[in-house]
Amino acid sequence: MLDKARRAGLDRVRGVGGIGVIPPDWRAEKRKRSGRRPRELLRRTRKKFDELRRRPRPDLRALSSDLRERWSDLREQWSDLRELRPDPRELWTEQKRRDYRALLRKHRVLIAGLIATLLLAGADTPFDWGVSERTPGSNEALRVFFAHPQQMQSTPPSARRYLNAIADGERRREQAVVAAAARATLERAKAEAAAAAAGEWQPWMGGTAPLPPGSILPGIEGFVLPARGTFTSGFGSRWGTFHNGIDIAGPIGTPIYAVANGTVIDAGPAQGFGLWVRIRHDDGSITVYGHMYDFFVSVGERVPAGMQIARMGNRGDSTGPHLHFEVIVGGQHVDPRAWLALHGLTF
Repeated sequence: MLDKARRAGLDRVRGVGGIGVIPPDWRAEKRKRSGRRPRELLRRTRKKFDELRRRPRPDLRALSSDLRERWSDLREQWSDLRELRPDPRELWTEQKRRDYRALLRKHRVLIAGLIATLLLAGADTPFDWGVSERTPGSNEALRVFFAHPQQMQSTPPSARRYLNAIADGERRREQAVVAAAARATLERAKAEAAAAAAGEWQPWMGGTAPLPPGSILPGIEGFVLPARGTFTSGFGSRWGTFHNGIDIAGPIGTPIYAVANGTVIDAGPAQGFGLWVRIRHDDGSITVYGHMYDFFVSVGERVPAGMQIARMGNRGDSTGPHLHFEVIVGGQHVDPRAWLALHGLTF
């Protein structure tokens, strides 16, 4: 009794506890479901087969005959095309026999218009009976024709060769100044020697050197100012550097004098000074004269105080014509204004 009741409950709730219950009539249900598909498929297959059987069969003989007729038509058309194709030799002969002069006469108006258009487009201006060779007047533009396009230079030419030419000219001029100063020194020495040989008394025989023309007389202490002009720059710091001398401005050609008796130890080109002269004086001090236009003394020459040794210029690293004057005492640069003041000279 209990087994019947349990079986009835399991039949109502299938899959309880993960257990599948198979109904007793499962075979009949399976046959019923699987029997529908084969019958339906067989019915459709028979229907298609009947349709194919009722369709008329193509006539292969008629089809083959139709293809032969079409092929024959194509061959005839190809033969006609080959016959219509012109012979290249005949075309070349006909081209040679063509009268081009008649063609040109026929289209002479069109050709003349085309030539006029090309001329106007090339000149970019109304035709003005050729190119004029006259010289254009003031504020007058004149169009010209170029046989070839103008060659435009995109980069400016280098100025290096001009700078080299200037530097070469400067070197030649410096050499000429040194040579002229040597000749002037030699001429003075010859004149003094000739005068002494003739028995004439010379001032340097008594211990005082002669003063050539253009010199100035020194003061009581035997010193003179190096040049007459405007004091523009002093001794000390200037423009981030140290200025070892003083600057005296004046026109180019202003005379420059030896401040005291001494011997020339340098005379010629100098870096930054253009041309300079250095004199060692009797007390051991050295004076420097720079930026000169030219000079008249040579190395080893004895010069007296007040003698004109050079002319003021603007050579070297200079912003204007002036004299750069330095004083060296004991190997050290000193203030030239203070040094001149010790000898009674002021600007």
